[in-house]
Amino acid sequence: MRFDIAHDVHVTYAAPVWEQHIEVRLTPLRNAHQQVSAATVEVEPTCEPRRHRDCFGNSVHACELMAPHEYLTVRSRARVETSLQNPFDYPIVALPRERDWFAERLREEPRLWDYVLHRSALTPDLRGPSLSELAIPARQADRLLFDCAVAALEWVGESIDLQPGFASSPAKLEDGLAARSGTCQDLAHLLISIVRGWGVPARYAMGYQDPGYADDDAQPCLHAWAEILVPGAGWRGFDPSTRLIVNETYVAVAVGRDAADAMPLKTVFKGGEEAEESETAVVVEVTRDQ
Repeated sequence: MRFDIAHDVHVTYAAPVWEQHIEVRLTPLRNAHQQVSAATVEVEPTCEPRRHRDCFGNSVHACELMAPHEYLTVRSRARVETSLQNPFDYPIVALPRERDWFAERLREEPRLWDYVLHRSALTPDLRGPSLSELAIPARQADRLLFDCAVAALEWVGESIDLQPGFASSPAKLEDGLAARSGTCQDLAHLLISIVRGWGVPARYAMGYQDPGYADDDAQPCLHAWAEILVPGAGWRGFDPSTRLIVNETYVAVAVGRDAADAMPLKTVFKGGEEAEESETAVVVEVTRDQ
């Protein structure tokens, strides 16, 4: 599938801001199942963003605004082609071999341990005292990891009510669990925490979904899901918000240990106290090329 994506962010400050440092993660990833034929990022007030890849492989546009200003506008445009038609089509590793497969991958790529050991307020250890009463799905020894992950996906979708939207600053997972509701980011963080508790690499993914999945009255916005390292398949996406396995109808933009590693827009600035009061408007358009 081909997608044309337009993503605009406009921030208005109540007082002038100066010496602002900006990081933008809105350029889709390039991988075996996703090709990017065009991508641009523009920032106003005008500056020249420097592009680099962070330690998770995300494309980052970074720049600084040193003159006083009262607004910030970021415009991202991209054309992407996705090709993962059937996420279930991969060479299955037999159950007795799964443990050895993980041991080999972790030995070959030690950085994968980041996606096993990392804990934060967004992806906590679910065995902690405040969360220990949850009936967290266990990894069943007589079932393939993929099947266990699907069961956990269903459990998350049934246990937490989905709230629409995409939070610029996701809440602590513990708060969402207490309320039994959360955004797509919260559901993704819960699934990630469950799988890491099994000793399996899991990471956060942020991007877009085919507009055909959205409600007619819903405004297009960013989406989030979990990716799990599956023996024989590599990274596979699991979306607890829709209870779907990620396929060609998803466009991945950035990945990380949790949402803090894959924020679409991250800024720090100097300014008066009034400058902290700001208004943000986000407009997203995702068009599927038939």
